[in-house]
Amino acid sequence: MLLSKMHYAIELAELGNDVFFVNPPRATGQSELAVIAAVKPAPGVTLIDTAPVAQALFLRHKLFPVYRQWVTGRYAKAIRRLVATPIDEVWCFDPHTYVDLSAFGAKRSVLLIYDFYTGRHVFRAAETADTIVSVSSVILDHYKEATPPKLLMQHGLGKHFAVLAEERLRRQQFPPQQGQRMKIGYTGNLLRVGMDTQLGRTIIGGHPEIEFHFWGPHSRDGNNVSSGEAPADLLEFIEFLKGQPNVLLHGVKEQSALATALAEMDAFLFLYSAAKDLNGASNSHKLLEYLSTGKPVISTYVSNYAGTNLLEMGDRTDEQRLPSLFEEVTGNLRVYNSSERQQQRIRFALDNTYQRQVIRIREFIEALK
Repeated sequence: MLLSKMHYAIELAELGNDVFFVNPPRATGQSELAVIAAVKPAPGVTLIDTAPVAQALFLRHKLFPVYRQWVTGRYAKAIRRLVATPIDEVWCFDPHTYVDLSAFGAKRSVLLIYDFYTGRHVFRAAETADTIVSVSSVILDHYKEATPPKLLMQHGLGKHFAVLAEERLRRQQFPPQQGQRMKIGYTGNLLRVGMDTQLGRTIIGGHPEIEFHFWGPHSRDGNNVSSGEAPADLLEFIEFLKGQPNVLLHGVKEQSALATALAEMDAFLFLYSAAKDLNGASNSHKLLEYLSTGKPVISTYVSNYAGTNLLEMGDRTDEQRLPSLFEEVTGNLRVYNSSERQQQRIRFALDNTYQRQVIRIREFIEALK
């Protein structure tokens, strides 16, 4: 499952750039601070592994000038040595490790904040960037005092989803329901803090006639967001799902298989709570994947989609009204899955492919000159 930064690296390479993708610090088994990895993730993309620095967390919070020079400065020097040519652009998704983007000596630098990072060091990192990009208005509001110009945009849509979406438009086939039994889809890590599990219980338990399909990790084994003890409500929710005859847990799927499977759904659920979610439930990449199918998304409030009719959103101040909204949409699927509305959702998703987002970022930077 590729993260946004991986998609961007591949897209930039396909546009003719030489891309060096720097992994987060982890034990490499080598003495150097940064090494070129043997694996080649995609044509035009070179992978760099970095080793951790002892006491880095202490230095960052207690001796920031030392951290900036001794940690970020050393990483940047080691990476520049491996690149071996002047760096045109730095796209940084990690303002914790790289608190001074000027250390790379790049012609321009972009700080992409896709999660709600806090701490003074993030503001300091932001001040060394030429621009700040985020997919969340909540995040950009938090950093509104930072000097660089800011760009708010959507997440990116992966190629597997885009290909199927284009095929749907070409065929012009938009059935309101694809089988006798309605199917509702959900993707995401079920151990990720932020879900309103009670809403999920109410909706699923109240509709035994509907199939609910879940894709994503549902155990702690190999889970990238929950290596420690998971909250009790999430563990209990997973056990609840396992006990429901109308629920299917598919686990983790490769993205092409996931894109194909989502196309078979009649509608989707989004259950992040603004009160619980790290990013205030302000956006999620899965929403674009849902929309690329053309099917309706029955969702808690998502601020980045406010003012659009792309999601069937619950009330911002009363999440408990979502079950009644679910009743409305599923009870009138022919209206919500009309040909016009499906095409509107698909076209929106296709206007936010990773290639389009790269172009938007580049145009925004160029306009600043």
